Amino acid sequence: MRFYTLPPRQIQHPYLLVNPKNCRELRVREWVHAIVDCGVELFRNREAREYPHGFLQYWKGKARQLSELYNGRIFVTCPDYLDDFNPGQFGDNVERTLKNVEEFVSVDGVNWLVSIQSRYLDRFSFFESCAKLKDLVGDYPRIAVGTVCKTNDLGFIEYCYQIARRFFPRSWIHAFGLTLSALPRVARYINSWDSMAWTFPRKPGHSCKNSRERVRYFMEYIERVKCACP
Repeated sequence: MRFYTLPPRQIQHPYLLVNPKNCRELRVREWVHAIVDCGVELFRNREAREYPHGFLQYWKGKARQLSELYNGRIFVTCPDYLDDFNPGQFGDNVERTLKNVEEFVSVDGVNWLVSIQSRYLDRFSFFESCAKLKDLVGDYPRIAVGTVCKTNDLGFIEYCYQIARRFFPRSWIHAFGLTLSALPRVARYINSWDSMAWTFPRKPGHSCKNSRERVRYFMEYIERVKCACP
């Protein structure tokens, strides 16, 4: 099972996770495969309702450019609308996500990673979203679950991956922002996952302060991954 992240530069890791701000890292590192995420951090601002003007069109071009440059060694995320940060922020976030999916998967030459979204902690909404996505794209080869990044409800997390695998039994399923506590409960349903949690503070107010600490934090996190999912 692949673990995607962006480790300190001193550490070589085969599976990288990058976004529009740091995708240049792909040029200076050795790697096997990467996920290029469109980024949703701007939506922490509860007033944000849409990606920046022109971004969706820009992302199509950027995705084609990077896919050609790296000869298909990347998955590129299809822009979605999460309900995790601020529930209700986007109105019907499922339909808005599906609209993007329909538009973006028609762009050739890109290995799109299509996200399943739902209303926050709403099992029926997630089931319904899977059904609608299946009707829209069929047995799409690359699926991601994007609705559990900010919850610690292990029952809901496990439910989502069970249902996603039931609807997409032959697809590559990726887990966005999976926690270590959830990893052993969903490992059987997924092919890959990502996290940048190794950068989080170990104690209040103390995040990585220098390159030595970054390396130490990362290696300690990798040991925790091994313990969580031997």
